[in-house]
Amino acid sequence: MSELITRRTFLKATGAAALVAAAGSMLVGCGEGYGATPGNPTLPTIDTGTFATFGSTYVDMGPLTGTWVSRTTYESDGWRHNYLYTGLSIDNSYNTTSSVTISTSNFTCKHNGTTESGLKVCSLGNFGLNSAGTGFKYVSSVTVAKGDRKTFPIYIDLGPVNTTSLNVRGVFTVELKLGGKTATFKYQPIYDDPTIE
Repeated sequence: MSELITRRTFLKATGAAALVAAAGSMLVGCGEGYGATPGNPTLPTIDTGTFATFGSTYVDMGPLTGTWVSRTTYESDGWRHNYLYTGLSIDNSYNTTSSVTISTSNFTCKHNGTTESGLKVCSLGNFGLNSAGTGFKYVSSVTVAKGDRKTFPIYIDLGPVNTTSLNVRGVFTVELKLGGKTATFKYQPIYDDPTIE
């Protein structure tokens, strides 16, 4: 046996369904579909067969296969930004006299031989939001004690999505200056292990 539905009940039900659909579409626009921060991603594997030598400290990087796109809310220029990330291995286990500290300012990035605007190593660790919740709080330096080794995430800001792409072609280099010595991690393509010059 079938039940009859009144016009009033029908209008209530369809009105509620329309309200839920409208609210859902508004929430999608707010979230942009991107995480506020990259969280704690799994880092690409580092092939430790080649590494840069800085005295008794050895440094290596993995392939630049990690990608992340930020939200406009937390970028100072109002654009989403493209980021690459990988692991940065610092082996100080043979150094018996001192710790080693590496800062983001020790790095220079180039794409096809040029330093593009906004292209930089921005964080040496997983980062969160600042105390006001209005921007990112990057990890600007890391220290490895004498006799120790550690691996950290290294994040490279490629710049705004309107001028950059995660599909990086050509030669990409990350130069590290430490203790008067310079080593260049050369990626060609970015998803392979770098050669070191």
